[in-house]
Amino acid sequence: MNILLISVNRERMPAPVFPLGLACLARGLEEEGHRLEVIDLCFSQDIKADLKETLLCFQPDLTGISLRNLDNLTYPTSHSYLKEVEEVVSICRRLSSSKLVIGGSGFSLASGELLAHLNVDFGIVGEGEAILLGLVNSLENKLPLSPSPHLLIKDHSSPHITKGARVFPLSAPDRTLFHTRRYLEEGGMLNLQTKRGCPFSCIYCTYPLLEGERVRLREVEEVVQEIRQLIQEQETDYIYFVDDIFNYPPSFAEKLCRRMAEEKLQIRWSAFVNPGFLKEDLLKWMKEAGCAGVEFGTDSGSPRMLKNYGKSFTVEEIAQASQLCSKLNVNHCHYLLFGGPGEDEETIEESFRLMDQLNPTAVIAMLGIRIYPGTGLERISLSEGIIEKNTNLIYPHFYISPALNGRLEDLIREKALGRKQWIVPGLEINITQNLMEQIRRFKVRGPLWELVGRMKKPRVKPLKSELK
Repeated sequence: MNILLISVNRERMPAPVFPLGLACLARGLEEEGHRLEVIDLCFSQDIKADLKETLLCFQPDLTGISLRNLDNLTYPTSHSYLKEVEEVVSICRRLSSSKLVIGGSGFSLASGELLAHLNVDFGIVGEGEAILLGLVNSLENKLPLSPSPHLLIKDHSSPHITKGARVFPLSAPDRTLFHTRRYLEEGGMLNLQTKRGCPFSCIYCTYPLLEGERVRLREVEEVVQEIRQLIQEQETDYIYFVDDIFNYPPSFAEKLCRRMAEEKLQIRWSAFVNPGFLKEDLLKWMKEAGCAGVEFGTDSGSPRMLKNYGKSFTVEEIAQASQLCSKLNVNHCHYLLFGGPGEDEETIEESFRLMDQLNPTAVIAMLGIRIYPGTGLERISLSEGIIEKNTNLIYPHFYISPALNGRLEDLIREKALGRKQWIVPGLEINITQNLMEQIRRFKVRGPLWELVGRMKKPRVKPLKSELK
């Protein structure tokens, strides 16, 4: 079959993200002998022209659309991506007779609502590698199709959509059909996944819904080989591990880092880390393997808020992990959420006080928490009247603690502006499109929060240059 894959993600703040999931789908389809074309709209200057050229020349039998995110997750400057998806679907319908299937993490979060909303034929929920191959086989051989919890069919009643993904082997991505090098140059890094699944129960998190609660690990040698290929084929010198938690299980993380160190791979990298599982021996191996930055999903410096969020670690463990990074000279950033259930001025002050004490490389603060279907936060929001049963969560809705009386933005702005290492995307404090583009002109590698400490003072407006 002729199969066209389209990545509709065009978000480039704070950096363009390589479509890893779509690259994994491409690998499986190619191995089955199908003719494949990819349109990556991230860097497209003319979406309509690019789609038209490929649709008319390639004439696909099946067109797959990958929806990574529903919106930019940023309050109060939230932006839905659905109009862009609707436009792509409309163009495909107008210029091609191919069947349309949509999938990706964004689709999977609200699959039933999105299938009804969009003019597509099929929807894939969760991991798509095996389900897509099955769909292609059925269409190619004119076999009957029936809806399942992970394959939705337009205008067919669907079985109950089960929580979590199917347990399939993790496939390596095929990056050859994409502008991979451009992601490195304009995003400062390439991405790589070593595992899927999350056993933890944070009230807002979608990872268990998307990947399942069972952690599935790739073979260490396979990961090392993929890193080696990125270095050799793309001249990659910086990668980001997109695992929801890099250091869980700790034994796997240490085994991987030991092998990377043994191979003497000329690569720097960063990852998202759980502070409760970061011990000195592991961090030393991470550094030996090229780790240049650690991102903590800290969420709060308040014991009460950590409990409310369902976190698996304590304030003391946050402090120990952060101090360990300082001791070993590893750049580190804390991600904080403000406005969750039970948040008040006292808990906000606790978070600021802890960050002042720890003095990390950077702090990234998000205001409000995006409410997703199937999460604990959705249930809390319903019980408190933040949303109603008929609220359509394909569009951004945020939980903000009623105890803050509408003062969240003012409180965070007042406190963050006096702290130069704080980044607040929703308030454009130390992060604007203009600033990001100027920094990338220096061809810097890695996450941009590493450079925040070099700025002379906090910024809320675009600037010409504030780098030392």
